Amino acid sequence: MNSLERRIEHFGAEKIFIALFVLFGVMTLFMRPPYQLMDEINHLPRAWQISEGIFLSPTITIGDFVNGADVRSKKIFNLNQAPADALNDKVYFAEMPVSFLPDDFIVNANYKHYIHAFSIEGIEKFLATPLNAEKCEPVLIPNTGFYPLPTYLPQAATAFIGRSLNLNAGAIFYLMGLSGLIFVAACVFGAMKFLPEAKTLIFLLAMMPMFLVEATSTSADAVTFGVCFLGTAWLLSLRNSTEKFSRAEIFGLIILAIMLACSKSVYGTILLLYFLIPRERVGGLKKFLSLGAAILFLNLSILFVWSYLSADVTGAAPYTNYYLGYTDRNISAQKIFVTEHPAAFIAAVINSLIELKFIYLTNFIGSWGFLWNVNLPMIFCVLYGITLIFFGLTNGLRLTLAERAVLLFAAALSTIAFFLFDYLTWSAVGEDWIAGVQGRYFIPIAPMILGALSILPPMRNKHLIALAAGISSGVMMLSANFFAFY
Repeated sequence: MNSLERRIEHFGAEKIFIALFVLFGVMTLFMRPPYQLMDEINHLPRAWQISEGIFLSPTITIGDFVNGADVRSKKIFNLNQAPADALNDKVYFAEMPVSFLPDDFIVNANYKHYIHAFSIEGIEKFLATPLNAEKCEPVLIPNTGFYPLPTYLPQAATAFIGRSLNLNAGAIFYLMGLSGLIFVAACVFGAMKFLPEAKTLIFLLAMMPMFLVEATSTSADAVTFGVCFLGTAWLLSLRNSTEKFSRAEIFGLIILAIMLACSKSVYGTILLLYFLIPRERVGGLKKFLSLGAAILFLNLSILFVWSYLSADVTGAAPYTNYYLGYTDRNISAQKIFVTEHPAAFIAAVINSLIELKFIYLTNFIGSWGFLWNVNLPMIFCVLYGITLIFFGLTNGLRLTLAERAVLLFAAALSTIAFFLFDYLTWSAVGEDWIAGVQGRYFIPIAPMILGALSILPPMRNKHLIALAAGISSGVMMLSANFFAFY
């Protein structure tokens, strides 16, 4: 170990790591133009809606929206190609201040996008635009209206404060992104403190361009990434004690179960890491299993109750690309197919992983823009992916074979869950591959997958190597934004 490495360890590597994460995050926030992230134009209205105390998103029939009989809108989310039999279906919408929707920044989801077309003057104008919260337009949010309050907690709280202070629209927009970054940074820092042996791996995952751009947005992924990283690290750290469970730890399990249910429910499998905790900490096998079952039951109960409220009570139809004119999509028929042919579904998952592996890799490391039109060089994605695997192999976690199996099992369940969801909603009935799955879906479970790989001793000078790799990734992120948008 050289002297610089010793200084880093003595000072606290996690402090340097999180400072770099925040630095590159802030630069990413202000360099990436507004709404140049997949679905951000639908996440922001939902966060704003929650900030107004509207927790159950209202609905509107597709026909009314398309025909403009009852509303006028820029139709940011275009459903003009919806089949005739879908015009009476209900989808979520939000009332959004017009000041948040300047023509220079708004795109049509189906027909065009902006790239190489932004100017500093346009952003300065946005920052100077008065909020004028009373002048609103309806915006369709069919794919985000079902998210509950905790999913957008930092951004919604910031929107509430900004509206109360009557800040300009652009200022509120960037502060909402900044609040997401601060929340995620706190979670990442906490994860590194809970798992100091794996802090270099956690840092390198957080410095991925895809992680950075989502963390600095109003997207639900900001809270999801943060909660999953912190929850995974905390549960793994609970293995290292033999003291009886405290009330604070039980309360923490309850909060984690709630947050996982309210962010993206497919990652609730992280709660299975509870079963890695020594049973004597709870007071015997029966109490241990009872508490674990109660936590899982709480998570699933919240999921089912919210699904009932957001779908059955509101009458909103599950959003699929059937409403974009893909008439071979049918959730009911696909459910029947999966039930009758489970092997065919598993084969479709495997086929997708094999055939689309490089697409998943590029989207996992970094592919963003409104239509994924900002991509990093493939060589960078491959090299950074290899770096992550190497740090996974040497991450320092001391795991038994059974513990590795639990980690990989939980990650596999989440993978099957989001593949199944997209198979039902985005794929043709009986299709032999699965549409809609994005590489960034693997980010929340990456700590479990890579953490389970630890079979080699920690490398020498790991902090210096991690710093070099992380800074390189941050520079690549900023460069891609600059050359793509300006």
